[in-house]
Amino acid sequence: ALAKTLKQPMLILQGESDYQVTMADFTLWKDALGKRKNVTLNTYPKLTHAFMLGAGGKPGPQDYEKPNHVDEAVISDIRNWILKTVKK
Repeated sequence: ALAKTLKQPMLILQGESDYQVTMADFTLWKDALGKRKNVTLNTYPKLTHAFMLGAGGKPGPQDYEKPNHVDEAVISDIRNWILKTVKK
């Protein structure tokens, strides 16, 4: 409800293998804000809550036991969104 009142651009990202914040939660964001031109919503099919590849199998706490890095696609999308959004 609060996000609907905000006027500034928003970037909303979701790892599809996130077991804490699920795709059902993402759908709520998309339904509430998806038609706004200044809102960007992206999902990443194999990524977890931390935007890293999971350990494989069903998403769960074991995903945090595997050392990893934030996926480059997420970093690139954030960078591109900032560059597109920042007023020069």
